[in-house]
Amino acid sequence: MKISLPAVPWSWHAALALASVTLASVAITPYFPGWGNGMLCLLLGMALGNFWPSPWTKPGPAAFLRWNEKNMLAWATILLGFELQTHFLAGIPLAFVPALLLSVIGAVGVGEWLARGSQPAAQSHLLAAGNAICGNSAVAAVHPLLGASPAQIAVSVTLINALGLLGTLFLGPGASLLGLDATEKAVLMGSLLQSVGHVSAAASGLGEGPALLAMSLKMGRILLLIPLLLWFQNLRGPGNPNNPAADPPFAKTLTLVRGVPFYVGGFVLCALATNLVPWPDWFLSSIKNLTQWMLWIALAAIGMNIRISQVLHQGRGALVPALGMFVFQILLVLGWLIFLKL
Repeated sequence: MKISLPAVPWSWHAALALASVTLASVAITPYFPGWGNGMLCLLLGMALGNFWPSPWTKPGPAAFLRWNEKNMLAWATILLGFELQTHFLAGIPLAFVPALLLSVIGAVGVGEWLARGSQPAAQSHLLAAGNAICGNSAVAAVHPLLGASPAQIAVSVTLINALGLLGTLFLGPGASLLGLDATEKAVLMGSLLQSVGHVSAAASGLGEGPALLAMSLKMGRILLLIPLLLWFQNLRGPGNPNNPAADPPFAKTLTLVRGVPFYVGGFVLCALATNLVPWPDWFLSSIKNLTQWMLWIALAAIGMNIRISQVLHQGRGALVPALGMFVFQILLVLGWLIFLKL
């Protein structure tokens, strides 16, 4: 696991464009509730990159955008570890832990099934990670391991945010029609909704106790990002290329560990640090804000490198699988809640 700090291929034009896109998304976010800054950065970046493409295809600006896409995402993933507060897990009743696990395993399982079928593997795994764990942040964390294209990232972010918005608006009313109480609604929201913002918005009307339960379940899902990253790293299959079975088990494990990207190790270290050291609130708040801005800048850079024709081509094939994955997760969690009532 090697950490390197590559030189920045600077471009004033691209830097100004990224800053403009990111700040514009922040400015218009209040007018698009539920969309999130990340999705708006991606969409505004796509608009700029497609309606005025010539400046960003030149070597200097193109290299600057690629650098931001790669490195901002990596370091945002590392700093995301500081948000992994395991003390939240103590607030989850054991009876509701299976709901969390069923949601995550269901999404990852459907993603793996789609990857072995007619869907592109990278696209399927991106959708699985985003739906299972934490939306844009999970997509940002896993995409380097999957070799996903910018268009696949855009499709995944767009679909996951759209599903999250629909879930935020309709999961609560739908649960009321089924006769679920506030606690059961919190389990649905915390186990299913894609981002922390979605969970917070949907659970805000449930009361302090259920809202805390929903957020605790969400943090439990974020905790599972670590094994998910290791799972995708394992799928990449480092080892003896001629005869993987010839490697002894210890050698396979050592090779796997050495092949773990630096940002995965950094994420784990930050997660350990935030739970073992009593950091001041101002520090954790600053890190959270920095993480968000780095993710927004990276998504703006990705958007500027995307061609809408590619997104439309790949998005048509991914819409039904993404929706089916989310519905399957809902059925699994609802099934567990019904089982608890028997």
